[in-house]
Amino acid sequence: MAACLAALVLCAIGAAAPIAGDVGSRASAKLDEGIVEHQSRKYPVFVRMADQLFRRGGDYEAFCRERGKQKRGELRRFVLQTLREKSNRSWQKTEQALRELEAAKQVGSIERFWIVNGFACDATWAACRRLAEREAVAFVYMQRGPVRQHRPPTFRLSAAQREQMLEGQRAVYRQVLEQWKDDTDEPFSAEGLEIPWNLERIGADAAWREGATGKGVVVALCDTGLMVAPALVRALWRNPKEKLNGEDDDGNGYVDDLFGYDFASRSFYALGDRARLPHGSMCAGIVAGRPLNDRKLVTGVAPRARVMPLRGMGLLNAYQYALANGADVLSMSYMWPRVKLGHYRGLYRTAHEHLAAGGIVAVGGAGNFSRLPSGSQIALPKDIPCVIAAAGILEDGSKAPMGSEGPCTWNGVKFYDDYPPDAPLPKPDVTGCFGGYPVWGRPLAFRRFRIVTKVDQRFALIVGPQGNSFSGPHAGGVAALMLSANPELNAWEVKELMERTCKDIGAKGRDTVFGAGLLQALEAVRAAKAVRK
Repeated sequence: MAACLAALVLCAIGAAAPIAGDVGSRASAKLDEGIVEHQSRKYPVFVRMADQLFRRGGDYEAFCRERGKQKRGELRRFVLQTLREKSNRSWQKTEQALRELEAAKQVGSIERFWIVNGFACDATWAACRRLAEREAVAFVYMQRGPVRQHRPPTFRLSAAQREQMLEGQRAVYRQVLEQWKDDTDEPFSAEGLEIPWNLERIGADAAWREGATGKGVVVALCDTGLMVAPALVRALWRNPKEKLNGEDDDGNGYVDDLFGYDFASRSFYALGDRARLPHGSMCAGIVAGRPLNDRKLVTGVAPRARVMPLRGMGLLNAYQYALANGADVLSMSYMWPRVKLGHYRGLYRTAHEHLAAGGIVAVGGAGNFSRLPSGSQIALPKDIPCVIAAAGILEDGSKAPMGSEGPCTWNGVKFYDDYPPDAPLPKPDVTGCFGGYPVWGRPLAFRRFRIVTKVDQRFALIVGPQGNSFSGPHAGGVAALMLSANPELNAWEVKELMERTCKDIGAKGRDTVFGAGLLQALEAVRAAKAVRK
């Protein structure tokens, strides 16, 4: 009976268009090479619909040229509305057929997206082929890499254990709510503050003196979460419409998302950076860490910006949340080197182009993979043209020995067959500081690190951790300074001005080691102020 039902469903879906040789050929062209004929296997796929804001390479660049004089806020509203409308129209055309496939057990675990118009699911080869035959479908990707866009997490805890865990997390949030304070309108002065060498090297303190502090700017941080150290709690973004009550107060689909969200475990709890080396906390401190009252030391490039912690690196739901909830900058600490992503790279490039059109400046470290072959050291998502990839220098000004170098290529990728080996994409884009300055960590995590200031047994400023992951937040912080000086700058304008104002280091001109050069916050802020909207 089940087999008959499956056959009937597939026939019904095929009735949308004649089953002819040309139709089958077109369907095959819309299937990822990894999806091969198999009797029963289900593939993790992402079905890309044809109706996108940007359908192919060059569309984003044309958008930038045509819309360059518009304000960022206007474009964000337009992009958000357009992406959602396209998603809804495509879903109406596809939902019935998809539900029939689901009833026939040909498809499962369906989840919709709008940052790229489409849906993720598990699907058999036959279902993938039938979907590819539909005019509304542009391509069926095989999901590659370490994450799946559509599968809910599995919990090994009992219901009682899970409730106990949730109560512990709520207790942390209650503590944070007591400590949190909106310091947006408090004046900021560097006078009397100890300023680490990295902030001085990129001229962050000079930008502060000109009034650019990151005020009003939200930096979404795709990382491991955030420790509740006082200097970081004060930097947290707060969802103004949400309460800690087990309900979805703002109706955005996420319960208790007061400070961000954990998309990996589908939980409100975006804090509590549990790693031995708390990566997200370190990066958050570089972006927007507040000064310590006792030590008078500041760690944040943009000490009045807000940080929106988002767990779930590489998950498109995190991208959607950032855009829908007003983030201005997206700082990413993930990269997938050594992973053969194939056409799947194109899905992320489309997502980032939509983010940039909607006003989000995406940044991240260029990576620590100098041992990999040339051309593969800077990987997704830092290899995307509209994403700012930051290399790093040591305190003496030399290149970090582990630092990844460019360039990058995109030839042969569906919808983005550009930047071939003989005309590659120049990467990295800019240079920040690799390490050797105070970052937030744990006092006893690694004894080889020097403790600058210990707040208590849980939190301390330490010197020692290094990596190009720390260069990315420098670029994110400078972007925040620029947007606080001129909030209506478009994302591509921020990138262009940031690169134009860098200090050339290394080989003369732009190169594959340092990109456009070392970040210069003051010059970037002045350039941002000079743009009139």
